[in-house]
Amino acid sequence: MGTKKTVLIVYDDALLLQSLDMRLSMTDSFQTVQVKGGNGALSHMQNAPLIDVIVADVILAGGTNGIALCQRAIERYPGIAVVVITADTEVDCAEIPPRGVFLRKPFSGERLLESIGLALERVGPTFQA
Repeated sequence: MGTKKTVLIVYDDALLLQSLDMRLSMTDSFQTVQVKGGNGALSHMQNAPLIDVIVADVILAGGTNGIALCQRAIERYPGIAVVVITADTEVDCAEIPPRGVFLRKPFSGERLLESIGLALERVGPTFQA
């Protein structure tokens, strides 16, 4: 048994934020932090000692988008895994960081876990949820 990974979930919709949190909390692998909006996430990252994974929607209120937020997260936490989610078909996958995993909505809870696992593999040793 390994240490739980800390996952920062960033979303504007409170119901979807809670839904993502509930799905990740169903495993023994993650502890989650919910943050609403880009500004809230930036503020949280200034004070959080470690975040292992960021799951962020592309479209966020507060002047920053999820892709820019993930870039800032990588600067703050060089070993962070990144999952970028969106329903917007205009978003170019090439815009996300090379280590990032792009997850198009709608998606299942299982697909979310697979995406996080893949993102963790891209930054470190093999991870099993």
